[in-house]
Amino acid sequence: MGVKLRERPGKGWYVFISWQGKRKAKAFGSNEKSAQLFAQKMAYRLKEAEQEGTPVMFADSQKIMPTVKEYLSKWQETYAKPNCKPSTYRGYARAIEQVLIPHFGHLPLNELVREHVRTLIADLTQQGKARGTIENCLVPLKAVYYQAMEDGMVSTNPAARLGRIFKRKKDRRAGIAPLEREEVQHLLNTVNEKFPQVYPLILCAVRTGLRQGELIGLQWGDIDFHGGFLEVRRGVVLRQETTPKSHKIRRVDMSQQLQATLKKVKELRQLEAMAEGRELALWVFLAKGGNRWDDRHLRRVWVKCLDGSGLRQVRFHDLRHTYASELAEQGAPPKYVQSQLGHSSIQVTMDIYSHLFEKRNREWVNKLDETTEEREGYGSGGGESATPAQPDLVKVEHQTHKLLKYMVAVEGLEPPARGL
Repeated sequence: MGVKLRERPGKGWYVFISWQGKRKAKAFGSNEKSAQLFAQKMAYRLKEAEQEGTPVMFADSQKIMPTVKEYLSKWQETYAKPNCKPSTYRGYARAIEQVLIPHFGHLPLNELVREHVRTLIADLTQQGKARGTIENCLVPLKAVYYQAMEDGMVSTNPAARLGRIFKRKKDRRAGIAPLEREEVQHLLNTVNEKFPQVYPLILCAVRTGLRQGELIGLQWGDIDFHGGFLEVRRGVVLRQETTPKSHKIRRVDMSQQLQATLKKVKELRQLEAMAEGRELALWVFLAKGGNRWDDRHLRRVWVKCLDGSGLRQVRFHDLRHTYASELAEQGAPPKYVQSQLGHSSIQVTMDIYSHLFEKRNREWVNKLDETTEEREGYGSGGGESATPAQPDLVKVEHQTHKLLKYMVAVEGLEPPARGL
């Protein structure tokens, strides 16, 4: 019985295993660290099996090792489909069918190496694919190989730690195009006049920063008019209800204008429901016909709103960035912006909007000058000094001189010589 680690010139590192007359070898190429780790684990496994008297099964890689296609398909059905949101699952399925299987599907699972992944990244980059698109394509591949490592099928993950392969760091601000304050007001006025059906939804988007699916999924029970806030409890993506992106319920404050608008909408809906003898619909925002909005339908209406107002073409999601930008420019703390938007961490907020917070940083520096002026007594007001007021020096000297003359006249004392 034994486990040996050896390097073969020109071929790389190998782990040789001898157990009860059976011999196996596993190749690791140039990855010495992985070979050492595997050898340690295998030595412990054999020692444990010897002590307990349990058998050790060695798989014949040529017969049972699945291909990348087979393992991807199995992972897709057994893990991704039951555990991922519908939109996430569709993205994974698209990446697997259109990118990963055509490139790697024929390879045995243990023969895919980092060089194959580098080649794929180069090909997609030459096709003009954005870094984010490429990374999204590799997400299921990386997840599959982590699963394969847990199953003992492979020892390394060729799709892990790919940051160095990309030329530059991902800029979260790329593609963000928030509307200016004047553009927002013009948009709201135009939508209210030409597209009144969607006006409350657009107003809610620019006053709360909710995502499109969160707006569609908003229900009357989520709104607290007394407290002046709403709660994001769900989203609707591709007509399917799902949890918010962060998987957490968050509370978002409402402006007075938004509260008044939604109150009016609810009152009108209640009157209509009473007149027709039915219950009030659950959904806050309804399309024509009283149905819940569909994300594709809403995007088409959004384009019409931009065309009708004569504004530049921006994504519906940019209303979320518009809301965050206005909060930052008005001096809202980054932590408050994070909580309103539902970001998973303050780092995400700062990566996207740090340049907006920086615009107001000089105001804090200027306040240091104001504090210095107050401390030194400059400027109007001056403030109250911590040092007690001192008597006027000239007045003190004059009073002292009069006292000395009086003492000379009455007591006959000689005045003190100056300079002593």
